[in-house]
Amino acid sequence: MTSKAYNQTHLLIFLFIIFCLTKLAVIKHLPLINDEAYTLTVSRYFSLSYFDHPPLMMWVSYILHRFEIIQLNIFRIPFIAFGLLTSVFLYKISSMLYSKQTGVVSAILYFISPFFFLSGGLFIVPDASLNFSVAGATFIAIRLIFNKEDNTYLWISLGLLLSIAFLSKYQAYLFGITLFIAFIVWRRNVLLTKNFYISLLISILGLLPVFLWNMENNFDSFNFHGNRSSFRFDIIHIINSIFAQLFLLLPTTGFLIIISLMENKKSITVNEKFLILLSLPTIIIFNILILFSDNSYSHWSMVGWMLLIPVASNRLILMKSYKHHLITLKVVSVFLIVAIISSILIHAKTGFITGSFDKKIPRWDNTRELLDWGHIADILTKNLQEKELESLATLNWYDSGQLNLAFYFRYPVGVIGPHGNHFKYIDLTKKKFTTLIDVRLINSNNNSNLSTKILPYNYNITKKVDIPFYRGKRQYGIISVLSIEKIQ
Repeated sequence: MTSKAYNQTHLLIFLFIIFCLTKLAVIKHLPLINDEAYTLTVSRYFSLSYFDHPPLMMWVSYILHRFEIIQLNIFRIPFIAFGLLTSVFLYKISSMLYSKQTGVVSAILYFISPFFFLSGGLFIVPDASLNFSVAGATFIAIRLIFNKEDNTYLWISLGLLLSIAFLSKYQAYLFGITLFIAFIVWRRNVLLTKNFYISLLISILGLLPVFLWNMENNFDSFNFHGNRSSFRFDIIHIINSIFAQLFLLLPTTGFLIIISLMENKKSITVNEKFLILLSLPTIIIFNILILFSDNSYSHWSMVGWMLLIPVASNRLILMKSYKHHLITLKVVSVFLIVAIISSILIHAKTGFITGSFDKKIPRWDNTRELLDWGHIADILTKNLQEKELESLATLNWYDSGQLNLAFYFRYPVGVIGPHGNHFKYIDLTKKKFTTLIDVRLINSNNNSNLSTKILPYNYNITKKVDIPFYRGKRQYGIISVLSIEKIQ
């Protein structure tokens, strides 16, 4: 027995080393996406909280900025660590509820999921720390509720993990409510104890920066998210969102979860009911939002699906028929997704998929999120004078974020108009913009007049120069450089 446990431990360590090395191997080959560029730009300026998300992600990046790191991909390493630790907690949850074998499968299913591999443990986005803290809090709660452990350090750990969750993303608020309900259902006798109040107080500390910042800024962050409901029923958006969730999770993992939830209620254990209670409100509520808004995103529910990965893993272990077929299908789907993502990355640089098209690039060929902004920055540097580069602005947060990174913050790029997000709360060391940059694809429908866009913000265009840029050997877009002046 000792030898078997020894071998399992070494296998697990080897598994997590492979996880870590894989992430480090791909870190340089995935370009920084718009959300990451925005985060790295805004996090140079410390704040209690930020416009779109709670502050933890920004605070982590702010600390790394103090070291004047040149290789911006290094900023991803803390988020890789969050992802690996999430795998550890899922392993521990599954091992405690089922078996170590199920724990290993849970860690693997989390790792190979497209969403959890990227947003949950690589990209500089809040999902990584959210998943880590939610998985950790779930593990601690199982020990407190079902194992009847009552050590003070466990209660302190639960409070800290909940505080991290509240500092990560607003979905954590719903998780906190459902976890409180779980204590009422299964261990209400601890709700009036000293340890419970210690844990509660520590967790509330994670809410304070967010609420204080919003109180100082007219609750702009809450209003922004509250206004995302468009109340438009879009069947195409609903179908796409459902399929997107299955893709992000892996369809085979989603299938295992669904058939587990459809089981006879008598065969569902108390521990599984606990996981279902914590996960389903997030999945249901954010999918309801998808029904009533075409301005919603499929990844909002992913932390709920994550908590059901142990259930899926146990179902896979217990399968008698078609288990090997399902495992084969899962392996094939992983390789297929890797091939698709790799092809998209290569296509974003070369345009090889539509390179043979005789006519113009089709409208669906949109790799704007993966543009080489370093190339665009080089073009601007060659065509603009120093004074012009020092007074750059765009019309949205994502272009400004990418240009700030491409110039490595040498020329701070501001935003004109309503799409600045947190840019309107930070000091970009200049108040006067004289050069507006507009980057658009040649197959884009966005041909609106730029003069009418900036006129409401008291700017006139005095000069416009269009500079083409290429993807591979074919023109893919236009950089419009506009000289602008403030209307007195």
